[in-house]
Amino acid sequence: MSQVIAAKLGSRYAFLALLAALFLLFTPFEQAGPHPTMFPKYFAAGVGMCMLAPLVVLKPMRIRMAAVLMTVAVLAVVLHTIFIKPVPAQFSLLILANGALALMLYEASYSWRREFVGAVSVLLIINALLIAVQAVLFYVVTHSIFDFHKVLFGSDSRFAEDYLNIARFSGIQVEPGTYANYMGCLTAILLLSAGFSAKILWTSFLAVLSIFLTNSGSSVYFVPVLIALMAYLWRSKIRFGHLLVLAVAIFAYLSFSGVLTHLEDRFFEHEDGSLSHRVEGMHAYMTQSIEEKLFGVGFGSDPCVRCYYQDIGVTFNLVTRGGAVVTLALMLLVARSVAVNGLILATILFLIPLNEKMFFYEAPIWLLLMLAATRLRAAAVPTPVATPAGQFMLAPPLMRHR
Repeated sequence: MSQVIAAKLGSRYAFLALLAALFLLFTPFEQAGPHPTMFPKYFAAGVGMCMLAPLVVLKPMRIRMAAVLMTVAVLAVVLHTIFIKPVPAQFSLLILANGALALMLYEASYSWRREFVGAVSVLLIINALLIAVQAVLFYVVTHSIFDFHKVLFGSDSRFAEDYLNIARFSGIQVEPGTYANYMGCLTAILLLSAGFSAKILWTSFLAVLSIFLTNSGSSVYFVPVLIALMAYLWRSKIRFGHLLVLAVAIFAYLSFSGVLTHLEDRFFEHEDGSLSHRVEGMHAYMTQSIEEKLFGVGFGSDPCVRCYYQDIGVTFNLVTRGGAVVTLALMLLVARSVAVNGLILATILFLIPLNEKMFFYEAPIWLLLMLAATRLRAAAVPTPVATPAGQFMLAPPLMRHR
């Protein structure tokens, strides 16, 4: 009886610890005031590691190939920040801490699979419901956007009530594009770590539709990628009716929201700020010397002023900042993904970090890369096992990925 109680308490703690850590990692916030610092990043990493450390003690970690390759990539980045283009020591420690967090979360997707999937699902549902409430309040009740992010973190979010004739919602995130990027990554993690079920299906559908609610440019990119990922992973399980419901919902939203007209105005009739920053950043890199391209422009600062270099995408940042050393380490992860999952699935998966705007050192992207480099397979068919009474029962299905 005491072992059962201990197991239940451990399970509940695992769920709460994973939910808290995932919330901090997938809800980036900024320090309020005229002089923002990196404190939120250090805070999220520190608290996350403290919350997840007991899970490693309760169920010791097991070394897997994807984790080894990720560790090599993170160490390549850290060594670059120490020996090739030095940065402050605390920044190198932050990179290491995020790598360790990603490793603990990856292990939790095995050791605490039910709790991990539950925490990811709850966080997606919370984000989706709050952005839906924000939209309903705006269109039906107040005609102004309620700032959930400011209530939680004290700093203003960068939503827009009228940006080129459309409202842009951010939910509890700092801005609409942040919601699309982080929730897109979290949805992909759910798809890779959970088996197919009705709950996972509708949670994923809800997450995809909520990403569209941001009316951001990133949503137009991540929604098709996520739909392609769902269709490929669940091609033998998903029904035509499921796809029809999602297609009708997306078509209805595109038809009545005005988002297509907004995007046309934004990208073709006006000079879009985020797009121009990307062009400036890529131009700044192309003008670097051969040595800078070979050894990397460095992780400490951007090669251009106020060009938002990280907005070009995580893949571009890791390759151009880390040069040949980091690129080779990343290629090992890509090669592993192609080897175990095939070219089509690997291509779909790596489309996410290609346009992901989160910082190159953050744990979510390393977690996604590890899952992408993990062999995915359907749950094994239960096999009969003998009970002490001599009767037979079905054994629980094996884990879905290894």
